[in-house]
Order: sequence, then C-alpha cells, then structure tokens
Amino acid sequence: MKTLKFIPLFVSILFSSKIVFSQTDNKLFFGEKNLIHSKILAEDREYWVHLPMDYEKGTGTYPVLYITDGDEHFFLASGLIEFMSSQFIIPEFIVVAIFHKDRNHDLTPTHSLTDINGFQSDAAKVSGGGEKLLQFIEKELIIQVESRYRASSYRVLAGHSLGGLFCIYAYLTRSHLFKGFISMDPALNWDNYVCERTLDSLPDEAPNFKNKLYISSAHNAPEGKRDKGPFRKSQLAFTKKLKKKGINNTKFELFEKEMHLTVPYQSLYAGLMFTFTDYYIFKNPRFTEEISFIQEHYKNVSALYEMKIIPPENLIEMLGKYFLFDINDYTKAIEFFKLNTTNYPHSFKAFEFLAKAYEASGDMDKAILNYKRSLELNPNNNDIQKALLELKLK
Repeated sequence: MKTLKFIPLFVSILFSSKIVFSQTDNKLFFGEKNLIHSKILAEDREYWVHLPMDYEKGTGTYPVLYITDGDEHFFLASGLIEFMSSQFIIPEFIVVAIFHKDRNHDLTPTHSLTDINGFQSDAAKVSGGGEKLLQFIEKELIIQVESRYRASSYRVLAGHSLGGLFCIYAYLTRSHLFKGFISMDPALNWDNYVCERTLDSLPDEAPNFKNKLYISSAHNAPEGKRDKGPFRKSQLAFTKKLKKKGINNTKFELFEKEMHLTVPYQSLYAGLMFTFTDYYIFKNPRFTEEISFIQEHYKNVSALYEMKIIPPENLIEMLGKYFLFDINDYTKAIEFFKLNTTNYPHSFKAFEFLAKAYEASGDMDKAILNYKRSLELNPNNNDIQKALLELKLK
C-alpha cells in the first residue's frame, strides 16, 4: 500500500476544536492515498481513505462511505462527515474516494451513441464501463478496504451527476451491497432513460428494496421550465416509477437555489440525514436527564443499523461536565463519567473527569484513584500531576 499524508484541515467539534497532529511534526494530515491492482479493470486504481479522527485510539468498526469522483468530493465528504458526526447527527465514518481515469467510461452503465446533452461526442464513444466498475467495487475494493481497515459491513454509496447515475444503477442491480444510496442530481436521461427502463422491466412483485435511496435535483433550466429540463424530467419520471412499484424507502428533494455544480454539499448532508434519520439523539430532551435513555437509544440504533454503536465519548463528557460544573449535581456527573470509563477504558480524559467529579463530591480516595489511572494513560499530563499533588497535601 502506498500512503501519502495530505494537506492541513481544521475540523470543528461541538464546544471545542479537535485537530490531529502527526507524531513527527506539527503538520496535520487528513487521509491516505492507496493503489489497488484490479484484475477486473486490468489496471491499477487509486483511491483515497479518510479515517475518523479517533480511529487510532479505539478498536471498534466504522461504517464506510464510498464516493465517486474522488478528486472532486474527497475533502467535501470527509469534512462534512467529521462535522456531522461531531454534532452526533450521524456516526463516525470511514470515507473511501474512488478515482477515475475516464469518468465518462466508468460511471455510465451502458454504451450510448450520444452523451447526456444528446450529442455525439468523445464522451459517448468511451461510455459503458459502469458494470465493470461496480464489479471492481464489489469484488475487489470493498474486500481490500474491509481487510485493511476496521470497516463494518454498513456501506453507503454516493455520487454526483454521472456518479449519481452510477449510484442509481448500483441500487437497481446491487441493492444488497449498500445500506444507503445518495444520488446527487443524477444524469438519469442517459441512454434514453436506461435506469427508468431497467426499473420498469422489473416485475410488479419486484424485489423488496429495503435499503434507503436519496435523490436530489438541482435547477438546470430557466425558471418556469425546470421540470422540463432533461435532468429534472428524467428524475421525476424515475421517482414516479419507484412509487408505482411500491418502493417507498426513498426521498426525492429539490434544491431550486442550487445549480448542478453547487448541489453536492447540501445533497450529501441531506442524504446522510435521511440515511440516519433515527440516529440523532437530540430529538428527545430526555437525553439530558436519563443516562438509561442514552444507553437504550444507542442500543436501538445499533440494532436498526446492524452495527455496534456506543454513546460517543464527547457527548457523554459534555453532559457530565454540564452536571459537574453548571448545576453541581455530582451524583449525575459521576454516573456519566463512569459510563465513559467503561466504554473508553483507554481514555485518560474519561478518568480525569471522573476524578474531578469525585473530588467535587468530597470522595478524595476515589478522586486520587482515578487521577492515578488517568496519569497511567497519559504520564506527561502536568495538570493531573498537579491535581494529585494538591490532593495528597490536603
């Protein structure tokens, strides 16, 4: 595997800033550049990987977002996912950005005599490589990613324009392969509406498409004619057919203020929100009062999304600090911080805050015990050394 550390990027976290430094200097890095030899494509293929910021600290697995047009969307997808997961809207993700030597070949499911604008062109001449790309993803790329990284089997596929077309094609032919599909302003007019024709050819008792499909649409025609533009017209026809087939686990969303090239950011955000509708814990105010509710919530979403999800350390820390510092409910604070020490036994912060809560409650023996454990995990923490010394002098 070839690895290249990328350019700096700051990522905001709720009520704090969180950045990752390399071990040798003060440079930030944001991903890995990989090369895989594909027998199916008969060539080497490049893909980039972004790992969750706490990846090296844990042992758990993560869902994976596979996104086409990697050169365009890697930083957009990685930064957006870091933001959304830091706000506890979605779980943390591994991002895999797929690169293309010729996107007009890779992302088109059929060979067409004309391009998406209806013209004969060089793009149309090379079209039709979508099935091979999908085979490569299914039989080679996913296998390599899941063997090299702590990746769960929960996968989401996203793509824009021709990438959105490819996403729809994957949904129709490999609906089992991904739990979510995010198709951003897809070029569904390709090859005389080939995806709609494929959907139409399915029997009325079509396979049960349980996994989620999100489709967005930008404005690509003058006002008053937008529904008649080739992209919007094909998207409306396709979504109408979905409903006719009784396929309901889908969402079609219009972005009338966004053009084709500006729609990916909002589309990816909305698509991830739709995919993880039930994940967001802030919908219920009970989360600030009952730790049992938080545990039950993440138990339920673990079952729903078929992967183990534990309460995020930052969320529990935030709530514990609220009870400790804002309302001086030390019993509640201890309860929250103890949960973090259970779920994150290698986190020095978890034991440090538990020690602070015990100290505030007057239980100095347990405070010292937890400060010592925190110091074992982070021996160079001067603040903990000072806190221990002060406690021993009391």
